[in-house]
Amino acid sequence: MSLGEIAFEGIEKRYGPMVAVRSLTASVAQGEFLTILGPSGSGKTTILSMVAGLTAPTAGRIRIGGRNVTHLPPQERRIGLVFQSYALFPHLTVEKNVAFPLAVRGTPRGEIARRVEAALARVRLGGFGARKPAQLSGGQQQRVALARALVFEPDILLLDEPLGALDRKLREEVQVELKSLQRDLGITTLLVTHDQEEALSLSDRLLVLDQGAVQQVGAPHMVYRRPANRFVADFLGLANMFEGRLEAGGLRLPGGALLPCRADGRAEGSPATLVVRPEHIRLGSSGLSARFRQAVYLGHLQRWHLETAEGARLVATPPPGATAPAPGTPLPLGWAAEDGWLLPDGTDAARPALAGTPSLQPA
Repeated sequence: MSLGEIAFEGIEKRYGPMVAVRSLTASVAQGEFLTILGPSGSGKTTILSMVAGLTAPTAGRIRIGGRNVTHLPPQERRIGLVFQSYALFPHLTVEKNVAFPLAVRGTPRGEIARRVEAALARVRLGGFGARKPAQLSGGQQQRVALARALVFEPDILLLDEPLGALDRKLREEVQVELKSLQRDLGITTLLVTHDQEEALSLSDRLLVLDQGAVQQVGAPHMVYRRPANRFVADFLGLANMFEGRLEAGGLRLPGGALLPCRADGRAEGSPATLVVRPEHIRLGSSGLSARFRQAVYLGHLQRWHLETAEGARLVATPPPGATAPAPGTPLPLGWAAEDGWLLPDGTDAARPALAGTPSLQPA
């Protein structure tokens, strides 16, 4: 087994009566970039802490490279960790900050100098070694923290909201650098974040959590386009959801509209929930009518907020350059059948059956 492979075997973490992580069984392949995504309090950082050895699980086992590390201390795991705060020593130079993991491991001085120089060059900070953290920008401090995590050549890299303190433009630049570096090094990486765009752009796979329980694991495009349940559809991006009953031609709403979708072998007459992303709604198509409410301009795109006759609110992404109509203007809507996704059977079991109106939940 490769040294960077991770296996979670029935991991649970409890704090008294509170369950922070529930029955986590999953694996991470060598060189994979896995993002653990979920709202605040969902158990993301707890999982990362258990992999790092900072927190012990209440039950279950963690294997790294086939070795049971469940109760091994952090120093006996070859893991690099980058925190949101970067945790740099303000009184030490960049060079000494990066050298710290090697110094505590007793690495010879000459080897330390060589590795520190290589690590700083890898994150494009060659020549910055004599500076103090306060003399660096936020993006540069983040790269120092990354160099420190990588300098001792760990088997696994753990990232706990590492880009949260950066502004939007800089965050995107660092995302590109981070993904390129991770791919070049081939290091197994676990990222914890609540930023969906960050998760979608960086990851090979997503692990979506809610209240400590895994909701879905899969490639980003599959989790986004084919959510496993209502929570995932709501949490990841914007989702228009319609509840009705299946017919031969699609989903029949209580108000009478027939929406295009693929029944996927489900019986006619059965209740179902249909998910349609805003970018898949086609204005001017037949199927559903809604009144225009307002446009939200986001620079690279617009979002049009709409309302059906029953009072349900929707969001659509119009074509580039589209001119917003006057409020109250009726607009026919539609989409290709393959662009709608029926939530799997049983995912809405705890919810009232057939609410009768579509809903939109922001991320």
